[in-house]
Amino acid sequence: MIYSATKWMIRRLFMKIRVLAIAPYPGLKDVLLDVAGQDEAIQMDVEVADLHEAVPLVQHAQRQGYDMIVSRGGTATLIREHVKVPVVDIPVSGYDILRVLTLIKNTHAKVAIIGFPSICRGVAEVSSLLGLDIPSFAVEHESEVTHALEQAFEFGAEIVLGDMVTIRNAQAMGYRGILITSGKESVADMLGEVHRVYEVHSKGQEKVRFYQQLLDTDARGIVVMDEARRIQYVNRTVCHILRQAEEALLGQNMMLSSPALANVIKQAGESRQSSETEHYVHLFDEQYKVSVIPRETEGRAEYLVYLESLAKWRSERRFEAFIPSRLATFAQLAGSSPTLQKTVHRAKKFAESDRNIWISGERGSGKLKFAQAIHSASQRQQEGFYIISCDEMTEEQMYRLVFGTAQAPGLLQGGYAGTLYLNRADRLSPQAQESILQLLRGSRNFRCIASSSIAMNKLAQRGDYHPDLIYKIGELHLSVPPLREHLEDLEELIRGLIAEHNSQSGKQIVGMRETVLERLTQYDWPGNLPEFESLIQEMLMMTKGHYTEWEEVQDVWERLVQHAGTSGTAAVYAQIDLSGTYEEIEERILWQVLQEEGMNQSKACKRLGINRSTLWRKMNKMLKNKT
Repeated sequence: MIYSATKWMIRRLFMKIRVLAIAPYPGLKDVLLDVAGQDEAIQMDVEVADLHEAVPLVQHAQRQGYDMIVSRGGTATLIREHVKVPVVDIPVSGYDILRVLTLIKNTHAKVAIIGFPSICRGVAEVSSLLGLDIPSFAVEHESEVTHALEQAFEFGAEIVLGDMVTIRNAQAMGYRGILITSGKESVADMLGEVHRVYEVHSKGQEKVRFYQQLLDTDARGIVVMDEARRIQYVNRTVCHILRQAEEALLGQNMMLSSPALANVIKQAGESRQSSETEHYVHLFDEQYKVSVIPRETEGRAEYLVYLESLAKWRSERRFEAFIPSRLATFAQLAGSSPTLQKTVHRAKKFAESDRNIWISGERGSGKLKFAQAIHSASQRQQEGFYIISCDEMTEEQMYRLVFGTAQAPGLLQGGYAGTLYLNRADRLSPQAQESILQLLRGSRNFRCIASSSIAMNKLAQRGDYHPDLIYKIGELHLSVPPLREHLEDLEELIRGLIAEHNSQSGKQIVGMRETVLERLTQYDWPGNLPEFESLIQEMLMMTKGHYTEWEEVQDVWERLVQHAGTSGTAAVYAQIDLSGTYEEIEERILWQVLQEEGMNQSKACKRLGINRSTLWRKMNKMLKNKT
C-alpha cells in the first residue's frame, strides 16, 4: 500500500496529465492551448472536430494512452458513448453568455436560445439583467435539436443562439445562427475539473479496436458500408463526389445519400460474388467506375466500394452542382433596410413561379446569393443548382455542355434537372447564346436564372445579344441594390462576420466602437460585399478586446482610403462599365472619381477638369435620375 501510494505520488509530481481536447469549432483550439499552456501539470493536444468527426479521433486517442478527453456540448455527450476514458465538459459560463447577448442586443431580428437546460437557465438569468426577452428551448439530446429549432422558428425567431449542433442545423434549415463561444474563464474552470477528475479516476484503459483506413489522400472515392448499407466510412473524395459533408454521410443509408450508387451496390451484393465486381454510375456531372468488394469482418458482412472518375468533365464544363442544403436561403440574407427587404420580397414572389429570371446588379452586390435563395424556396429545391461561368467557357465547351459528346451526355440528354445559373450572362458569345437557347427550348427540366452587371434592357440595346434569348431568360427581372444603397444593413452584416470570426479565432468580440461604425457608413463601397467583408475581416484580426477600437484599425482604414485615392480600390473592385449611353457612362465615372477622392468635391473637380458649379449640377441630375 505504501509502495503503491509512493509510486502514485511520484507519477503525480513528475508526469503530466495527458489531455486530448476536441474543439467543436476552430477558434476554441487557440483558447485551449493558451490557457493549458499556463498549467505545468497539463500536456494538452487539441483537435478540431464536431460530433461524429470526433469519434475516430477519440477512439484513436484511447489507444494512445491519453488520461482525459475534454470537449463541450453535444460533442462531449457523443464522445462519452464511444470511449471509457473520462470525459470532462468545457462549460458555458456567465461571461460567455454575457458576451453573445451583448453582440446581439441591438439587432432588430427576433432571437431565441436552444441548448441544454443549464445553458437556457444561464441565458435567462443574464438576459433578464440586460433587459432582454429571449425565449429558450431546452433539449436533452442532439436528436431533439431539429424539433426545438422548428418550434423556435414557428415562434418567429430569425436568429438562434446555441452550440455547434444548433448552429449547423439552423443553417441547414436556412436560418441564421450565432455560436455561444467559450472564453478563457470557461477553459480555466474546465482545467480545474480535469485535476479533480484525474485524482478520482484511475488511468486504466481498455484497448478497443476500431476499423480505420487512412485514405483521405486517395484520388479514388472510398466507401465502407455494413450489411444494411449504412455508411461506416467515407474519404474526402466521396464527400466531394456526393456533395455532402462527412458527418452527413456517416451512419446514413446509402439509398438516402445516393440512390443511383446504392442501386449499383445492391446489384453487386445480389450477385453474391466474393471477388471484386465493376459497374458504372453517373453522379452529378461525371461518370464513375464503381468497384464493389464484399468482405466479412468479425462475422459481419461489409462492402468496400471504390469510385474512379472516367473523365475530367468538370475541368472542361466549368460548372458546379450543389445540393440544396449547401445553398443560401432568404433567411440568410442579412439586412432589414427597406431597400433590401423590397428586393427580398420581390425575389420571394419570383420563387413561387417557375419562370426564368434575369438578375442585374453591380459586381459583388450579392446576385448569386439571391439566385440560390430563389432556388432554395422554389419547387425545384430538391434538384440541382448548376453554375455556369459564361466568361470562362469557349463556344466548343458550351456546345459539349448542352449537347454532350460520344462519351458523355449533355444537359439535354443526361437526365439533369434543376436551376441553371448563368453567371455573367452578358459575356456569352453569339454561338454560345444559340446553344443555351436550344437547351431552354428543348427541355423543361431547367429553370434559368441569369445574372449580369448590365440591365436586361440595356443588353437588348447593345445589338449583339440574341433577342429570343433575352425574351426567354428575362421573363422576370430582379435588380439587386449595391451596398451603398442600404448602408443601414452594415451593422447586421458585421454581427454575422463577428460571429463567424469568433468561431474561427477563439476571440470574444461583441461589436465595433461607434467611431469605427461611423466611418464604415460614410464610405461608398464600390467593391460592394467582397470589399466590405475583406475589410471587416482584417479589422477583426486586429481586434484585441471585446470591441474593435478605432486605434486598432486606423491604419487599415487609412490604407483603404489611400487606395481609393490612387484608384487601387477602383481597379480591383469597380471597373467602369462602358455600356449604355454617354450620360450613363459619365455618371459612373463621376461617382468613381468622387469615391476615389473621399467625396472631396474640390479634388474631384480638379481631376475632372470642371468647376464646382458644373459638378453640383451633374450631381443633382444624377440624384434626380435615381429617384
